[in-house]
Order: sequence, then structure tokens, then C-alpha cells
Amino acid sequence: MNPFIFGKVVRGEHFADREEETKFVKDEIYSGQNLVIISPRRFGKTSLVVNAVEDMNVNYFFIDMELVTGEDDLSNILIKKALSLSRFAKLRNNLKNLRVQPDFKYIPDTGEFSITLSPEKKDIPTYLEDALDLPEKVALSRKEKLVIIYDEFQAIRRISPVLERKMRSIIQHHSEVVYIFIGSKQGMISDIFGNRKNPFYKFARLVNLEKIPEEKFKRFILKRFKKVNINAGGREDEIIEITDNHPYYTQQLCHEIYNLDTDGKIGSKDIENAVNEITVQHDADYMRWWNQADNTEKKILIGISEGQKKLASEAFLRKYGINAASTASSALKRLVEKGFVLDSARGIRIEDPFWEIWIKENRKQKI
Repeated sequence: MNPFIFGKVVRGEHFADREEETKFVKDEIYSGQNLVIISPRRFGKTSLVVNAVEDMNVNYFFIDMELVTGEDDLSNILIKKALSLSRFAKLRNNLKNLRVQPDFKYIPDTGEFSITLSPEKKDIPTYLEDALDLPEKVALSRKEKLVIIYDEFQAIRRISPVLERKMRSIIQHHSEVVYIFIGSKQGMISDIFGNRKNPFYKFARLVNLEKIPEEKFKRFILKRFKKVNINAGGREDEIIEITDNHPYYTQQLCHEIYNLDTDGKIGSKDIENAVNEITVQHDADYMRWWNQADNTEKKILIGISEGQKKLASEAFLRKYGINAASTASSALKRLVEKGFVLDSARGIRIEDPFWEIWIKENRKQKI
């Protein structure tokens, strides 16, 4: 079995490090503190939170806000997940708490049930209020804490312009539910929770999730390869350098290295072959992303891939044929908003290191 997993929630021995962060999340949940966890995509935010709550053995459920289509959809999701935690004897009572009754079907033999509702537009606000309040009532009836995890919470602003206010007005009174909000768009999440003009101002403690320390990640890489009798000694630095120590892409590269016939020892050629395999696998995706960029954005991407740092400098603008610093700045902002580029205290870089390699290689072949 491949010792490296990526692209989904990672649990147990496959979860790299994060001991300190896991302990922190657990301590905050124990104390009833709501949390906001921010980092770029694929840093392991969801895996961190899920590992923490599962290790605590507390009731929890997870809602991906990017998949929610409207207030009625969020209401249905909340009601179904809250009722799934209800003891059988309490199901009917909890349903009676809803002023707008959904279509409910329960199968006692399997414990499964379905909930559907397409309320009249005038009934949606009432249905939403009851749905937001139901998890607290279920937690009180069970006399147990409940954790609700909202992933990609910045999507709340796409769902409804007034949902923040409605949601805060209900859940601020909850004592038995701990809320954890996860977000990958730092600007939007910081505005939601850090702007005093917004409903969620200071509702939860903000935490920026950083990369795993390099030395700890290197030890993890060596340990996982050793588990399957592969000697990666001396190559962990090379792996980390290619992926810029990014949790997701490091696991992805190691996963692909394992798939190769390494004869029990990893060499530089094995790493090169694994990188080539990844860029080939994702060629269609990378081409689609490239075609989504306008001409100025492409020049910025090329510049970053070539190691350029000062994107507003006269030398950069002249070299890449960009008319003005403001034009370059606007293009960079769009690339960050699209998730193609990360702009942080550690500098500006292309989010996917393998796409960066793809850009350089394709430019090399065609110029």
C-alpha cells in the first residue's frame, strides 16, 4: 500500500506531524472556544480539524460551504445532519421544533432517513432559523458537546448577502455547540471575522495555519518510505525543495515516487521521473488553467516561474513587456483571486509547483 495519501482527508499515521496544532485545536474545543482556521488551499486544515475531533471522540459534522446552493439547501443539510445525531426517541420531538415541516422518511431497521423540502420563498427565513438552532437543541438533548465544521466558509457571501447576519443572530446564543470555520481566502475570511462592521466580528479565535516545519516533514518522509522498505536518505531535501515544503504537493510527489520501481533506494532520476509523471497526468488541467489567464497574467506567471521577485520593478516591466506597474499589480491580484498564485509574507509564488515546472518546460520547448 502506498504510504503517502493526498487529495482527501488524511488520518492516523498518514497525517504528517501537526502534534502541537492538534493539541491546540483539542484544547480550544474542550474550553468551548469557536475557531477560525486560515491557510492557503491544501495546507491540511480539514485533516487537522477532523483528526482532532475524531481523537476526542466527540460528536461532529462537516459542511462544505462551496457545495451549498442556497439558504434552503443549507437548512436541509443542517437538519439532516443534526437529526442523524438524534436518539430515536427524540427524532419526532426534534422535528416538532421545526415550524416548517420537511418531508421526513425514517427506516427503523437501518437507522437511515431522508429529508427533503422545497419551501415557499416566504417560508425560507423561518426554516433557516430553525435549522440553525436545531444542532444546539440536539446537543442539549444528548447532554453532549457538538462540533460543527464549516469548510471554505468564505463561500457564505456567494450563498446569500444576508446569511452572515442571520447565522450570527442565532448561533451566538449556543452554549453546547463549538463552531470551527475553515477558510482558504485570507482576505475574505479576515474581513468576515476581523472587520468590526461585519456580524461575525470577534465571534471566533483566528488561527493562521503555517506549513509543517521542514525538519519535521523530512523525518515524516523518511519514516513513511522506511515503512515500505525504501531508503529515501539524502533525497528528502530535494523533495522539499521541489514542493516548497507544501503539505499537499509533498505528499503527492512522494506518492508518485513510491509508484516507481526504485529498487529500494531513491535517486535523483526517480524524483525527476515522478515530477514528469505528475506534469503529464495533469497536462490537460494545466493547459486549461493557462488558457484561463489573459496575456498580462501569463507574463506574470512566466516571470514568477523564472524566479522574478520584483514584479513592479522597471526591469521586470521592460523584460516582460508590461506597460505599467499598475497593470502588473492588477494582473497579480487577479491571479491570487483565482488561486493560481500565493502572495504571502514568504513571497510570491505559483500555488502548484508542478504547474510552475510545466510552464517552464513548455516555454523551453516552444521558444
